Amino acid sequence: MRRISLSLALVVTCLLVLAACGGKSKSSSASSNSGSGIAGAEIAPASATSFASINTDSSSAQWKQVMALMAKVPALQSSVNDSLSSSGITLADVESALGPTTDVVELGTSATPTEVFFTNPKDPATLKSLLAKDKSQKSVTDEINGWVMVAKSQAALAEFKTAVASGKLSDDSAFKTATKGLPADALVKAYLKGSAINSSALSSLSSSSASKTLEKAMSKSPVDWMTLAASAVPKGLSIDGVVKSKTNASNSSLSLVDALPSGASFAVDFNGASLGLDKGVKNLLSSSKNASQVAQVEAALGIKSSDLVSLAGSEMSVYATGSGIGILIKAADATATKAMLDKAVTLLSSQLNGSSKATTVGGVQATELTFGTTTLYYGVKDGNLFIVTDASALPGNAKLSSDPGYKAAAAELSIPSSNLGVAYIDFAKLAALSKSGSSVIKSLGSSSGVNANMSNLEGLSSLLGYATANGDKIEFKGLLSTTG
Repeated sequence: MRRISLSLALVVTCLLVLAACGGKSKSSSASSNSGSGIAGAEIAPASATSFASINTDSSSAQWKQVMALMAKVPALQSSVNDSLSSSGITLADVESALGPTTDVVELGTSATPTEVFFTNPKDPATLKSLLAKDKSQKSVTDEINGWVMVAKSQAALAEFKTAVASGKLSDDSAFKTATKGLPADALVKAYLKGSAINSSALSSLSSSSASKTLEKAMSKSPVDWMTLAASAVPKGLSIDGVVKSKTNASNSSLSLVDALPSGASFAVDFNGASLGLDKGVKNLLSSSKNASQVAQVEAALGIKSSDLVSLAGSEMSVYATGSGIGILIKAADATATKAMLDKAVTLLSSQLNGSSKATTVGGVQATELTFGTTTLYYGVKDGNLFIVTDASALPGNAKLSSDPGYKAAAAELSIPSSNLGVAYIDFAKLAALSKSGSSVIKSLGSSSGVNANMSNLEGLSSLLGYATANGDKIEFKGLLSTTG
């Protein structure tokens, strides 16, 4: 059933994986659910940890648009074709077998999930015949109120029906609140329960003291729920999402993204204070377990822990060019921060067999720090602290805001002046970078695996997204653009 399952979710899932993220995007966001609900939620269990509803109406504008988008991404097209052909079926077979809506529900825990697909076909027999063609994995079916349920085992279907008897998702107050504002004609609409998100996030943490501090912070601000919608638009895939938690975040005016160099393959701009990084660092440094080490560092460097807290709360950008990786930080006092780094470098370089020296980078006085084969440059330019792996990665006169690729994406997705953060990827430049053997790839590890993944990005142009705070909700929007 695994190959058939890919067909049920089809292109939407693949595109969302490629996006890996999440307006003035020329999408369907102007039309929202009127509160009537999402098709299939009335037979899905309220205990579901995740629920996704996909428009699989082959006559709809969204389906036709995503077919056109898929044709522009060779790796995606090949993946779907290979999956279908290995089961002896065609896309036309899938289109005729599915109903206008196909839903996916996950029950249980992230460690032992139970997955059930269901769709509302005109002819259930056609779908069952199609599923029977997949000899690699057996699937079982059942019918409920005109919907055909598909799972790996009868036990999974039994678990699903027992859960539905205890409550329907369409009656769940959190689900109704979360999905009310989703675009009505989106290609895919998804809902994730907070308990599943929190559990998954916490299970990924290590047992280090820093991770324990982060775990404690997360437990004080758990996620209630998350929604995601993707809509096929002429130039790509428009993404809308909302995350609701127990705490309020705050927006800020970010400006470093405009100072980044033109030609960047990726860039992320955010405010540490808005994301609570300063509070996290403060809690970490004030922990009784770390008190003695913090005191020693303060004495050795002549700094205060409050200086580190302030630095963590600054606006900062991480980016990559064709020659290196860079970090820009809008520190309250960049010159003082560099002096603090100089003290730390003097201490660490002597202990780790490194070396440092004064140098000039792009006409700016800086410090060159070398550990083995790794070299970093840091200094102050235009009032901002910079750290780069290559001198030519330092921002110059040509800015990202004037880069043709970024401008084209920004014309489709208007970024508000006050937000939580902005992210941008230029897939063509990223692919070229992966093949260049530059210091960026070397610093990230072996380029062979990266190059293999980059080949799957052919046909994708860029990904631009941003997040904004709205009370106890974080809303994010993105646009995954295709070429052509």
